[in-house]
Amino acid sequence: MTQELESRVVDLEIQITHQANTIDDLSQMVSRQWEMIDRLSRQVTLLQDTLVELEENIGPPGNEKPPHY
Repeated sequence: MTQELESRVVDLEIQITHQANTIDDLSQMVSRQWEMIDRLSRQVTLLQDTLVELEENIGPPGNEKPPHY
């Protein structure tokens, strides 16, 4: 009985070690994804600001004929 109990404890310790490694891997992955999301959010904001600036500088459209005429 003692050897069976020791074997079960060893198996549980192995499972806990694997789970801890998986949790660490997932935590690192989530951290990298948040960094990417932050970087992409800053890029989108910059592009939106640039678009607004371009739209303000273009002004209203003139009375030009479309290119297909």
